[in-house]
Amino acid sequence: MSCLIFAFAVGGFALYEHFDRQINRLRLTLDGERPANPIEGTTNFLLVGSDSRAGTGGEFQRGGEVAGQRSDTTILAHLDANGTTTLVSFPRDTLVHIPGHGRDKLTQAISIGGPSLLIRTIENLTDIRVDHYVSVDLAGFRDMTDAIGGVTVCVKALPNGSRTNLRDEWSQWRGRVGENHLSGDQALAFVRQRHGLPDNDFDRIRRQQQFIGAVFRKATSDGVLTNPARLENLISATTKSLTIDDGTDIDDIRLLAKRMSAMSTDQIRFVTIPVHAPTPAEGGNSLGELPRFGSVQLYDPAQLDAFLAPLRGGAPARPAPADPAAVPPRDVAIDVFNAAQVGGLASTASDDLARLGFRVGAPRDWPDGTSPATEVRYGPGREAAARTVAAVVPNSRLVRDGRLTDRVSLVLGTSFRQVKAATGAQGQGGAAGTVQPQGGGAGGDRPGSAPSVTPRSTAPVTATQLTTGCTY
Repeated sequence: MSCLIFAFAVGGFALYEHFDRQINRLRLTLDGERPANPIEGTTNFLLVGSDSRAGTGGEFQRGGEVAGQRSDTTILAHLDANGTTTLVSFPRDTLVHIPGHGRDKLTQAISIGGPSLLIRTIENLTDIRVDHYVSVDLAGFRDMTDAIGGVTVCVKALPNGSRTNLRDEWSQWRGRVGENHLSGDQALAFVRQRHGLPDNDFDRIRRQQQFIGAVFRKATSDGVLTNPARLENLISATTKSLTIDDGTDIDDIRLLAKRMSAMSTDQIRFVTIPVHAPTPAEGGNSLGELPRFGSVQLYDPAQLDAFLAPLRGGAPARPAPADPAAVPPRDVAIDVFNAAQVGGLASTASDDLARLGFRVGAPRDWPDGTSPATEVRYGPGREAAARTVAAVVPNSRLVRDGRLTDRVSLVLGTSFRQVKAATGAQGQGGAAGTVQPQGGGAGGDRPGSAPSVTPRSTAPVTATQLTTGCTY
């Protein structure tokens, strides 16, 4: 994550060749088939915040010795040919296929096989080719933040009045409601805290996104690039802390720096891949844990594929498997329930679904009260019909419900935004080149299901929105 600081700084640094000789490099081994190259003008950087304690003399090991490294922060920075940049965050506990090692948490890939295996895992997960790899460790993050004079972030109070988001014994974060100016140590604590936050890892991701936005705003508006003293301090911190792959040269870094320094805060967008805690139907226990893996996040392959499709930069998407059991909308009977406590929501969604050809019953309120989740509930033998509904309802997740028979129930939670036309439908759908979040909605605390620890899916958020708002 902190490598963005480096990119902003070198945009005003003239001694490129000197810098190039000082930076740490690693050799990648990326054998086998890889995703296709993106179209000209599109570049993908994998930005990694490592929790490596190597060379820190026991620092950052308050809970005992921590060997090796994990990818605490994994972000795919997609520089699109249209001039925008999208930063895609991957929750560290996402259960993925690690090539040659079976299933495990994403954070373990770099521990098992280093950066090469992490890149192969991300490429396997996304079908997006990683052009450049950049990482920074804990000490480097702290030093780089100090070098720019720190940044200011805003923290909001928890709804229940608790102060667990302001004082954390694990990360040692100490803050207050409102603006907080963060130096290196407290900046590191701020972006690493996940205990005591209402949405755990997902609130930590939101903090990291806010921090990146604050860094970008300061670097481009507060004289960091034109202040020789700050610039020298930042370059010194960067050369000691940054690691890039040996296929990335100074011209690649110059491209990233030039791109970032010329952008406004409205041109940088942040998204998080759609994931959800495992349900009992997926083998999860009452805490949303899976045997062997513990607390993990799962994803729906079809939803993730649709979510990432706009970021493939014109490269062909992985072929969709044939679905002989697909059900046309005219053969799907659906009841729509309002669980978001928003007046008229179910009626509007019902009308939209009817226009797409679904057989829709009278809209109703959800009898179990408010829910954050948007769910497509289905009975035995009706999964294909449920998937037809889920395909046009972003932020939805499939839930098997033995009480249902021939009708599908669409429960609109607070994550619901609108009904979208299915791929190939005429006159509707998301705008070309935009990221439309799919799936990953949180499940409510219902009997027989795991409590929700998933993010509240929203549209992409810009750096402007992040730095003018507050996070937990």
